[in-house]
Amino acid sequence: MSNKERLENNTESSGGNTKNLLYKNIANLMKKAQELSTLCDAQPGIVIFSPDEYILCFTQQKRNDNLDTHETNLVKKMKAQEENIRKMELENEEKKMKLLFNEVVEGKSFLELDARELKGIIKQISLNKTKVVERKKQLQQEDKPIKGNGNNIEEMNDEHPKK
Repeated sequence: MSNKERLENNTESSGGNTKNLLYKNIANLMKKAQELSTLCDAQPGIVIFSPDEYILCFTQQKRNDNLDTHETNLVKKMKAQEENIRKMELENEEKKMKLLFNEVVEGKSFLELDARELKGIIKQISLNKTKVVERKKQLQQEDKPIKGNGNNIEEMNDEHPKK
């Protein structure tokens, strides 16, 4: 029994399976065309007339365009992942330096550290110093008396002259 006869028998028995069978056959044809392209260094083109009266064309150029598109997308994803990995490595290094700084504060000797760790500790010290300075400014702003609300003791003393 030929493929055409099997296809006709299938279409008579179930109309929904026809498209599935068509797509399976198209997939097999594409696979064969790819094998032919690889083995013989040929550029096959496939034209398919479907039962729904539309034409499907597959050529090597379309395949190459699809591969280029996929490659471009993969390169974008790879660069995004590399950037994400770089950020994670920096965060990891910062956390290591914070832990190392805490160990030094608790009594670990500087003599046990290598150059990279010393540079990290120096950076951590400067970061902590800026945080302390910022916090000091915040506290000074909170401690400034607010004039005119009557809650300031100095204001009350100014209103009542000393005897």
